[in-house]
Amino acid sequence: MDKCHCAQVAFETIVETAKTEGIDYREIIERVNAGNTCTACKSYLIEYCESRLELLQTA
Repeated sequence: MDKCHCAQVAFETIVETAKTEGIDYREIIERVNAGNTCTACKSYLIEYCESRLELLQTA
C-alpha cells in the first residue's frame, strides 16, 4: 500500500512535504486527513513515513 485512498494522497507526498516544510510527518497526516477515514492504511502509512525519514537521517 502506498497511498491513502480516502484522502487521495500518496505516502511519499507526505514524506516529501514534511521534509520540505521541516515539520513532523504527523502534522502533514493531520493536515490532509490521511489514515483517519477508514483507517485501513494507517499502520502502513506510519511505517512508511518513519522508515523513509529514518533512512534520510542516517544517510
